[in-house]
Amino acid sequence: MARIKSALELALERTQDVQGDKAKLDEFEGKQRGRRVYAQLAENPELDVRKALQEASATNAGSAEEGFVDALLANIGLPNETGDIERLKVLKRGFEAITKDRKVAQIFTQLEQFYQQYLSNKQQLIEAIRKQFEPRLRRKEEELARQTGQRVRLDPAADPEFATVLKQNLGKLQSQFNEVLDQVRGELAAMRKTDR
Repeated sequence: MARIKSALELALERTQDVQGDKAKLDEFEGKQRGRRVYAQLAENPELDVRKALQEASATNAGSAEEGFVDALLANIGLPNETGDIERLKVLKRGFEAITKDRKVAQIFTQLEQFYQQYLSNKQQLIEAIRKQFEPRLRRKEEELARQTGQRVRLDPAADPEFATVLKQNLGKLQSQFNEVLDQVRGELAAMRKTDR
């Protein structure tokens, strides 16, 4: 009777001939060090980014900066609240440390306005949908009051139909604004490449 092999044994057999690629491993580790420099900058906005990247790049010159830029670009996203606009200062400082292009300040000023516009549009959308659903909720409240004999107050956020419509409309809004953010990310990434 044949012996049944465990999943681990099968996986080990398949990978026994695979050799680790030292260059790829070094590149990965360099990128991880760059991402850690971003985390340090987020915690300490006064960090000397150039110095930290040089220290992180001691073994693999380009990878740490590449990981740092990846982390910066990944953190350019739509805000959930006005407090999220503050993170732009950290991102701006990071980009200014790695590029000589003077347009960085201008881009981040526009990005701050863009974030404020998004939050304003989002709030207006939520209020408009609430107003649209208000009469329906009042009818549901009246119906429940007749059935139970007690006044009931329904929250629009608890209504499944409201939640569905809000989610769809917020998705459209986010999609429109994310298109612009993709362009901004591309422009910032291109600035970095031209400085190299």
